[in-house]
Amino acid sequence: MDGKSVGLAEAARRLLRSEASVLAVPERLRREALDLALAISDGIPKMIREPTILTGASAVGVAGLFQLGGDAPALEVCWVPGSVEELWPRWVRQVTDLIAAGYPGCVGCGGPGSEGPWDELASRALTRANAGVTK
Repeated sequence: MDGKSVGLAEAARRLLRSEASVLAVPERLRREALDLALAISDGIPKMIREPTILTGASAVGVAGLFQLGGDAPALEVCWVPGSVEELWPRWVRQVTDLIAAGYPGCVGCGGPGSEGPWDELASRALTRANAGVTK
């Protein structure tokens, strides 16, 4: 587990807790994102609307909730720095693992850090520390 794992898990939880969100992805990930939206719809039947996919973004994310890659957004956004190519498969695995566990309708299946409030400053500090970044 590295410093990005906690942020990836939080980003996955945020997506699965949000109804009718718009997931922005680079065009090259369109098909995989559509498959993910279908998996969410199939895996969480109580969700009224799975994410809508918007292509053309340089990073992956839902505005105001999370962002994978790209420049650092505002602190209320869960941000996982790095390349989308590295982060996308890890994040999709987190999403599908949570769906298989019954998230968000289960107790305790959200993984470490899922029960308390999210601390974005601590997450960013952990990511920087694990990457050897001092700023």
